[in-house]
Amino acid sequence: MKHRPICYLLVSLCLVSSAPAQNTGPTAAQLESMVTIRRQRVDLVREEMRQTDAHIESRLDTLIRTLTSITDSKDSRTKVARMKEDTMKGLSRTIGYYDQKRAKFIQDLRNPQTQLDTAEKEKAIAYFDAQIQKRIEQILALKKSMPAHKDYEQYVATGGGWYGTEYRRNQDYEQNQRMVSHVDSQRDAIGKQLDASIARLDRMGRDLRSRRSAISDPAQAREWDAAIARNDTLITERRQQKLEVLQSSNTAQRGVALKEAMDLDKTMKMETDALRRDMTTLFQRYTTFVQELTALHATEKSVAALQRHP
Repeated sequence: MKHRPICYLLVSLCLVSSAPAQNTGPTAAQLESMVTIRRQRVDLVREEMRQTDAHIESRLDTLIRTLTSITDSKDSRTKVARMKEDTMKGLSRTIGYYDQKRAKFIQDLRNPQTQLDTAEKEKAIAYFDAQIQKRIEQILALKKSMPAHKDYEQYVATGGGWYGTEYRRNQDYEQNQRMVSHVDSQRDAIGKQLDASIARLDRMGRDLRSRRSAISDPAQAREWDAAIARNDTLITERRQQKLEVLQSSNTAQRGVALKEAMDLDKTMKMETDALRRDMTTLFQRYTTFVQELTALHATEKSVAALQRHP
C-alpha cells in the first residue's frame, strides 16, 4: 500500500476535524473520513517501526556474528575480550530499558483511555518479551565465544647447561589466565542479571495472581490467565539460560592482531552510537503508534455509535 506523507495526513485530518459542525457534531461521513485517515497514519507509523526495528536487528546480528568469530591473540592480549564485555554490558542495559518500557506499557494498557483490543495488547507485550529474549541469547552467544580454561605449564624450559635447566614464563599460560579472568567476571555478571530477572518475574507473577483473584468477568479473566502463563514461561526460560551461562562454544575462532582489534573497536563504537540513536527513534515511534491506534479505535467507536443512533 502506498502511504501518503505524514504531513499531508495531518493536514487532511485537521481539515476534516475543523469542518463546519452541525449542532449534533460530526456527521457519519465526516467520521468515516477521519477513520480512513487515522488508519493510514497507523499503517505509516507501523511501517516506520518495522523498518527501524529491522535496521537495528541487522546491525546487531552483524556485530554479534563478527565478535563471536574472533578471539584474542598474544599480540592483542585481551582487547577482543574487552570488546565482548562492553557489548554484553550494552546489551544488558538494553534489556533493562526494555524491562522498564514493558512495565510502563502494561500500566498504560490498564488505562481505560488506551483503547487497544486484547490481541493488540498481547502482541505489544509479546514484542517486548521477544526483544528481551533476543538480547539474552546474544549475550549468551558472546559469553560462549569467550575462551575456556586450558591447562598450561606455568613455566617452560628454554635450555640449560651444567648449572641446570633454564625456565621462562609460559606466554600461553599468561594469556589463558588473562582470558579466564574476563570469562569468570562475565559469567558472574550474567548470572546476577538473570537472577534479578527471575526475581522480578516472580514478583510480577505474584502481583498478576493477586489481581486475577479479584477478576470475575470471563473475558478479562482469560486475559489475566494468558499473562500469568506467559510470565511463568519466561521464568522457565531464564532458569534454563542460567545453565547455558556455564557452557562454552565449540565454534572455530580466528585470533586477531592488535592493530585489527583496535580498528574493530573504533568501528564498534560508531555502530553502538548509531544503534543507540535507532533505539531512541524506535521507542518514540512505538509510543506514537499506540497513541494513533487508540485514536483510531476511539473514532471507530464514534462511527459505530452514530450508526446505531443516527
